[in-house]
Amino acid sequence: MAKTVFLFIFIPFLAFSQSFVQGLVLDENTNKPLPFASIITNTNIGTLSDVDGKFELNSSENFKEIIVTYVGYKSIHIEIEKSNKFVTIKLAPKIETLNEVLITASENPALQIIRNTIAHKPKNNIEKALNSFQFNTYNKILITANPEAINNKIDSVFVVKKGNRIFKEIDSVNYKFKKEIEKQDLYISEKISEFKFEKGKKTKEIILASRMAGLKQPLYELFAITFQDFSFYNEFYTIAGRKYTNPIAKNALKQYNYKILDTVKDENGYSYVIHFKPIKNKELLGIEGVLFINTKTYAITKAMAELKGIVNIKATQNYTYLKAAEKWFPLNNNIEIRKGDNTQPISFFGKKSNPTNKSDSINDISKNRPDDVIYFNSTSINSNIEVNIPVKVIRASSTIQFNDDANQQPEQFWRNYRADSLTTREQKTYTYLDSIAKKEGVEKKINLARNIFKGHYPTKYINLNLGKILNVNNYEGFRVGFGGITNSTFSQKYKIEAYGAYGTKDTRFKYSFGGAVRLNKDTNTWIGAKYTNDLIESASFHFIAENTSFTPINPRNINISQFYNYKTTSVFLAHNLQPNIDVKMELSSGTYKNLFDYAYVSPDKTYTEYTLSTIVLGFNFTPNSEYMNSPLGKINIKNGYPQFTFQITQSLEDVLNSDFGFTQLNFRILNKIIRIRKSTTNFLLEGGIVFGEAPISHLYNSTPNYTYKSPWAKRITFAGTNSFETMGYNEFISDRFTALHISHQFRFFKISKKFQPQITLATRAAIGGIHSPEYQTGISFKSLNKGYFESGIEFNTLFKGFGASAFYRYGPYINPVWSNNLAVKITYNFRLGF
Repeated sequence: MAKTVFLFIFIPFLAFSQSFVQGLVLDENTNKPLPFASIITNTNIGTLSDVDGKFELNSSENFKEIIVTYVGYKSIHIEIEKSNKFVTIKLAPKIETLNEVLITASENPALQIIRNTIAHKPKNNIEKALNSFQFNTYNKILITANPEAINNKIDSVFVVKKGNRIFKEIDSVNYKFKKEIEKQDLYISEKISEFKFEKGKKTKEIILASRMAGLKQPLYELFAITFQDFSFYNEFYTIAGRKYTNPIAKNALKQYNYKILDTVKDENGYSYVIHFKPIKNKELLGIEGVLFINTKTYAITKAMAELKGIVNIKATQNYTYLKAAEKWFPLNNNIEIRKGDNTQPISFFGKKSNPTNKSDSINDISKNRPDDVIYFNSTSINSNIEVNIPVKVIRASSTIQFNDDANQQPEQFWRNYRADSLTTREQKTYTYLDSIAKKEGVEKKINLARNIFKGHYPTKYINLNLGKILNVNNYEGFRVGFGGITNSTFSQKYKIEAYGAYGTKDTRFKYSFGGAVRLNKDTNTWIGAKYTNDLIESASFHFIAENTSFTPINPRNINISQFYNYKTTSVFLAHNLQPNIDVKMELSSGTYKNLFDYAYVSPDKTYTEYTLSTIVLGFNFTPNSEYMNSPLGKINIKNGYPQFTFQITQSLEDVLNSDFGFTQLNFRILNKIIRIRKSTTNFLLEGGIVFGEAPISHLYNSTPNYTYKSPWAKRITFAGTNSFETMGYNEFISDRFTALHISHQFRFFKISKKFQPQITLATRAAIGGIHSPEYQTGISFKSLNKGYFESGIEFNTLFKGFGASAFYRYGPYINPVWSNNLAVKITYNFRLGF
């Protein structure tokens, strides 16, 4: 069991209580479950049944009786015996009440309550109605199971052969698991935060203390996971990282059915209890649950939402009334994730939990086995709430700030903020998992995984760059290399970076080396210098300040043959004006040589090789992205759209023997619309313009990805990313151009468990031109002034990530031979197993 504990670290899954009962609430006549019935003990502990009428009560106080109520039904008192851990409760309808409602109600009264709630959202949503607020939050995450829910009988397993029962083995899984879970939970983590809100800015979380069982250094990325929204007023409500239409969204009445269940007393009068459920055939868009809505202000006083499927999720939020502000403020929230009713294995981050195999056994323990009773629970409790006081939120796009000493806080600090003390079982969980993690080297494995996803292989002092190991293109052949950058173990203030590469076809070495020093941690400011001797595709499009993702091999490079060699010395300054505004300035000087038949010939210039001295200023602006400031540096926790990248390059003629003096402006705007049904629409607008005379190294080829090889079958290569699949390499050269790429990815078609293809429709257009094309000699190309168009379809993930695509070229530049307009490509999409 010890070695499987960390299966659950990434899916953070309440504690053992002295009195426990499970049950099911049904309609006496129909035997149908009654969702969200009210169950209250004689000790005044209460809960609601879930969407299937099931409930579970845990209490540190012993209770002997429960009272079950449901609107339109007669309430019932049930005595709970110590030995009775499961009860089935059947409620009888109140016929006279139902008749009265049918006669007097011309419209469902719940609808008007929901309309009023939607209309009052601006007044009740604290992020709209308040100028500022701040509070502390204590959060505890447990992966555990209730020992009382586990059948601990030892089972004799038989198999049937030729009609005879033959003893196979003793199954003691339940017995051993119950013994272990009585001692400690499977996993625990805690966090203490301070939240600050200033109107017009995003809410900022400052993590004051954190503790993850088994880890000295926390998994910072996990703090960015939204298990549950802070407030229930957003148009889309997030549960377990996925968005659902909120039952009080503007268009919610078209997607949900509503019903009044009850009216209950709250802190400021009374609340309607409204049950909401998705309209038939709208399950993908909605959640089911109950809203407690104050009868005077139509503010939410409590909310519960549930999802049923492979996993069952229950999210609850409770609010408290602030008299001074006359507002309901979130007090605590809880989310619980359990295994659903299914026979399919559940995949948690690539690790599968197999369903119970039914067997012919003496003791029927096919239910309530470990897989069935383990659950995830996250509870957050707010305290020290202050509203409309002076609050200053600095660098709000860093929505999470992790203090350097957060994982080193003493026990007394925790006692001051914990909502309740840790149980003995929870304390033992820390002790047990800390020892297991040390023995198994868990932190090293986590660090390896974190860096692999970023394209690095970590060693003690250096992170090796996996993207430098192997590449291939038509000029170098196989490019074999080695490179890396020093990590935080070497220094958090200084870094050294270098790489070397060798081409098997051109038989030349390329290399780069340099270093940098950090001037300011909060603004991620670095100053550095480097020397580079390498190749770049001629007339290509790139940005110095753009965040690029790791790609082991770029398949588009395979057919590229026109490169230029550059040998430059450069100094740079990188700085974050804001966490979502990256700025980089680079001063560079060196020689450039085109590695193909080319010369720049104008009335006053003739060059086959030339020297350039440039100043480059780049901006990357992501207004809707969010970041975390951590001891590891800035971590991107949410990719927001649109994203803007701008760059200006000024070549300084006669400075350090520079042969050209031109100005180049480049831009790129990327927008992505992620739809609630999991389809995605992407828009990319990019372009540039050059003022003055410039060589081909600083012009534009519009990112082509087509070769006119014969026979036609040789043209079937890999598709690129945002490239023109039917445009020949260097077919067009421009000193000004604009391109638009639009694609729509449909959600995956679940044809079978292993076969889930995805279809993408794409269309692209570009227009451009070039002044004095005769200056660019030795190469043949066209002007892009008439406009270029292509459209196509991709069939992705047909087999182990591989797929196929087809694009067709049309418009002014259509080729006379139709097959020269058709591009068939191989696609590849890497998918994680979760």
